[in-house]
Order: sequence, then C-alpha cells, then structure tokens
Amino acid sequence: MNALHRQPAPTSAALSLCSSGLTRRLSAKQLFDVELGLFLLAEFLPTAPPTALPDLLNGSDMILSMLTPRQRRYLKRGRDLLSHCRHHAVWHDLLERYATASNPVRAFDISRDRSRFNPQTVGFAWNRIVTLRQVLA
Repeated sequence: MNALHRQPAPTSAALSLCSSGLTRRLSAKQLFDVELGLFLLAEFLPTAPPTALPDLLNGSDMILSMLTPRQRRYLKRGRDLLSHCRHHAVWHDLLERYATASNPVRAFDISRDRSRFNPQTVGFAWNRIVTLRQVLA
C-alpha cells in the first residue's frame, strides 16, 4: 500500500464512537459523513457493498491515473473529509447506526445484510445527493 495512504491510528474520539453503546443516534455531521461515503462508493464502486468505503479511502494513488479529472477531485476531497472513516471499525459503526435510523432521515437505502445500497431518488433525499456532489466538486 502507498505510504501516503497508510491507515493512520484511530483517534480516541474515533474509537469512542465504536465502543460507546450509549451513542446510538447519528449527529448531523455523522449523517453527512455516512452519506458522503456512500455517495463516493456509488460514484467509484457502485456494485461494492457499503462496507467497502475504508478500502476505497485507503487505496493506492495508482488508481488516480485511471480516473477523470472530476473523479480525481472527488476522491481526493473525499479522502480529506472522511479521513476518520479509513478505519473499518469507525465506518462499520457509523454505517450500522445509519442503516438502523428511521428511513425518512436517510438519503440511501441499505439492505439488511449490508451487501447493497441505493440512493433514494425522491424528495429531500435527492436534494441531499445533489448537495453531496456539489461538496466534492
């Protein structure tokens, strides 16, 4: 793996997200992080399970040469904004809490077995997906 994208040690705050059984609700920031992560996966690995985000974020820079300029920009910004999600335990905890949140809150549907995800295409969820695209642009 490229030394530039070696997985950093999780911060105590990131680890507390994983170990705290008390904090089951997502904050607005965490909701944004999960949806941004799922948006990136949909852009780069649409058939991958939602659990694959850390692999995308930790991937080699060699992939950048195969991407369009827009895709490179998306991935670089996504890696910066979601650096804490490079840790599988952190991402899995956030994803699990997102998947069990009430459906009207979510912009993405996630299968019960966490093997698939799809963006919702109606209402405010679609507007949030447009916003996520603008954040990375």
